[in-house]
Amino acid sequence: MKKLRIATIGVGRFGIFHLHAFRQLEEILNVELVAAAEIDATKHSAIKNNFNIPVYSNYLEMIEKENLDAVSVATVDYQHKDIVLNSLMHGLHVLVEKPLDTNSIGSLEMVNIAKERKLILQIDFHKRYDPYHVEIKDLVKKNRFGDFLYGYCYMEDQIVVPRDWFKDWVSNTSPAWFLGSNFIDLISWLMNSRVKSVYAKGQKNKLQKLGLDTYDSITSMLTFENNAIITLDSSWVLPENFSSIVNQGFRLIGTEGIVEADSHNRGTTSCFTSEKGIRNHNSGFMHLEKDIYGKPRYVGYGINSIQHFIENVVHLKNGLTLNELEGTYPSGIDGHEVTKAIEAIHLSIETGEVIDVQKGKELCSKVV
Repeated sequence: MKKLRIATIGVGRFGIFHLHAFRQLEEILNVELVAAAEIDATKHSAIKNNFNIPVYSNYLEMIEKENLDAVSVATVDYQHKDIVLNSLMHGLHVLVEKPLDTNSIGSLEMVNIAKERKLILQIDFHKRYDPYHVEIKDLVKKNRFGDFLYGYCYMEDQIVVPRDWFKDWVSNTSPAWFLGSNFIDLISWLMNSRVKSVYAKGQKNKLQKLGLDTYDSITSMLTFENNAIITLDSSWVLPENFSSIVNQGFRLIGTEGIVEADSHNRGTTSCFTSEKGIRNHNSGFMHLEKDIYGKPRYVGYGINSIQHFIENVVHLKNGLTLNELEGTYPSGIDGHEVTKAIEAIHLSIETGEVIDVQKGKELCSKVV
């Protein structure tokens, strides 16, 4: 059987790890990383030198020339729709970073095209792959919590993320899209329940004073179809001397049990004279190590979630069906549900009302 041909579209701060994940798979699966597309031409030389692949400025040109089987999409949030749709229309399986889209009309269109063409549309909701969260999911399956009642989750970035990393496009997104999408999917997956309704408030203060028109923070009360009520805080204005780029965690309470997960402090901290303050480390997400031959490899659940997509494509090429894979990966439908919920969050902020997420038609409200 010929090798599965893979490429990545968008080689930015996270897309580079897609390339590493796929290159490492070449050693154990019949796959080949063959190309990348990146709109920023200043990055091309480094990508070519490090991965020995052609790099295109135009992703459509890459798709036309490279005879691909699958692509991953790691561009900025609001650019996902056209890239994913064009890739699916060319018959390619697609992995896309979260959120699937910032508009539920677009996310539903992607889901429908993937289904129509019998292609896998997978979302990189990597928190499902965190072994701590996998253990909690196992406890849920054993009904250790009884009926879920309420919970709380938070994901907060240092201000460097919107101010420095993403300043060119941050006005087109929000902490709910960029951060909250992670935990809406995680909690939905853990409880096996969709968001039913949303009430939310947002604050614009510090970032707006810096000329960045996006929310500092968004607080949402999510009611799920199992009647559990979850409060979600998402923000990205933590001081840049905070002990890690991201502070995150959650707690879930049921009639028969409670679980609390501190995803920020996993037990390893450091402090050096050459750095300011204490640092917390989440090495389980992703870290670099060397194999027995001294070859560097990225390992962790942040890599596993990307590689799982290619494993699924290989399963399909070997004869499995999408129906047989259903429920084993974060699907386009899962991504659509998250998009609907966050769209409702923004509509609730705008209107001051409780929004019914499952009302039967897509909300299509403004992003911010």
